[in-house]
Amino acid sequence: MTTLQVEYLAHVSSNTDPFEVSVLLDKINRQHIGEYPWTEFKDENVQADFVIAQGTDCLLLKYYVREPHSKATYLQTNDPVYKDSCVEFFLGIDSPWEYYNFEFNHAGTGLLCFGTAKERQFLSPALVEQIKYARSFKKDQSTDLVTWELCLVIPFCIFTFHKITQLSGSTCYANFYKCGDDLPIVHYAAWNHISSDTPNFHLPEFFGRLDFLH
Repeated sequence: MTTLQVEYLAHVSSNTDPFEVSVLLDKINRQHIGEYPWTEFKDENVQADFVIAQGTDCLLLKYYVREPHSKATYLQTNDPVYKDSCVEFFLGIDSPWEYYNFEFNHAGTGLLCFGTAKERQFLSPALVEQIKYARSFKKDQSTDLVTWELCLVIPFCIFTFHKITQLSGSTCYANFYKCGDDLPIVHYAAWNHISSDTPNFHLPEFFGRLDFLH
């Protein structure tokens, strides 16, 4: 199991401007989403990394993506954004077996569910839309590669099935992903390795560990 220590940024809250948060997260070491459990679903030109931290009342997450094909066709909350250029984050608060799954395309459109590997429910769009984000997108004309970044400020109220006032000092379980079901080259990448015959991110037994620092 991969373990990651999550820094505490005491001067950041859910009211902090997400563009300011984005700059702060650039100073933290990036983690690579480089595990391809299913080799037939791999794009050598895709690179994805993330940074995670905690504020006083929020979770802070930033993705850094470079890829040859990128699209964001789904623009309504809880649309199937996993068909677009998509980054995902699954988080189990008390254990890995019940978890929140966050999914976003590069436009910032979010999909959020809570439940188990077999049964999950959507969270209300009104709740999901309390997540603030900052994004950037550019295309390198010399290589045709697209680079995009997405910074998320996730207030603790999003975790509606748990009463969270702070995460510092706690341990959670998570995995981070990059995918694109409808891209020209379908790919599925993860932070913590997954062992499965067929593509499936909903395998909490393969979540890594997040230790939230004080």
